[in-house]
Amino acid sequence: MKQTMLVILLFTMLQCFAQSSITEKLYYHSPKGLTFIPPLTRPGLVYNGKLYIGKNKLGILFNQLNDDQLNMYFKKYKANKTSADIFTFVGGFALPLANVFLSSQQGKVNWYLIGASALLNATGGVLNVHAQKNLLLAAAYYDQKKGYSTGFVPQQQNIGFTFSLSK
Repeated sequence: MKQTMLVILLFTMLQCFAQSSITEKLYYHSPKGLTFIPPLTRPGLVYNGKLYIGKNKLGILFNQLNDDQLNMYFKKYKANKTSADIFTFVGGFALPLANVFLSSQQGKVNWYLIGASALLNATGGVLNVHAQKNLLLAAAYYDQKKGYSTGFVPQQQNIGFTFSLSK
């Protein structure tokens, strides 16, 4: 039981650390165009002083802007976000719940379910980061298209995790 709790605690700490460092890297501000808001609960964009959060409101914004490249970024955002939500639900709720029922009936912990749960949660986290990246790229693209100089144009197409191994 102690090993199970230690694995869960370690995984939670790593995920929180990775998410906080990603949030710092993804902030993007543009006073005239689109501003990317790092996710506190859900990522969003600010346009003309109005905050757009969630798939429905972001869909309204992207329909209003009516640009093929922006729509492509939004389509990628929705695909990654939906997949991430499914993986996170299965890995964070369904498999641990199944593990509790199986453990109580068999009298031992099913490590395969714990491993699968951790893997699905990590996959969901990575897909969430890619969804956020697509909103960030959409904001930078829109400002570049409109000619607003912000000094930030994302060159990278992938975001990776880095963990410091020393202090």
